[in-house]
Amino acid sequence: MVLVVALLILAAAAGALTAMLGSGRRLSYTEPPVNPSVSGKLITLTAEDKRPAPKPIAFTDSQGRAMTLDDVKGRVVLVNLWATWCPPCVAEMPDLDALQGKLGGKDFQVTAISLDRAGRAIVERWFAQAGIKHLAIHNANPADFPGALLPTSILLDKKGRVAWTGSGIYAWTEAEALDAITAVMAER
Repeated sequence: MVLVVALLILAAAAGALTAMLGSGRRLSYTEPPVNPSVSGKLITLTAEDKRPAPKPIAFTDSQGRAMTLDDVKGRVVLVNLWATWCPPCVAEMPDLDALQGKLGGKDFQVTAISLDRAGRAIVERWFAQAGIKHLAIHNANPADFPGALLPTSILLDKKGRVAWTGSGIYAWTEAEALDAITAVMAER
């Protein structure tokens, strides 16, 4: 009897996990977010004249050099705060990698900032295992982001102002995201 109950509980848990993670399918903007506390709203850009400066974010680049968001001004930047232990974060990472491969260059970059306590080494291993080819490794101190909901994405315009921010997983290579990013890239 105990074995039957345990199997029923295990089956229910597996079903819930499959429902949450979508059994390997990509999430689109109209599907429920992976993290149920996330709103899952569509990307709506903030009007240019109302865009605030971002909160300060200090991080290191792939060579361990200290950086801030001021160092990436002059191009449109999609900042993504993530961690290797966060299932929605790792599910989103291939799309961010593809986005960097497609649009990355002098006018746009994805800056994925890991909040892993183990630092750059764990991210390097994870990138290699996941086949991430276009993203640079950036790390920040997780203590600087208490209570952060991961993943969190912040789209900065060329002047370094916040054009959009959102928490949860997004399909970055789908039309809505690409349209929003290219609209910000087209601004003067």
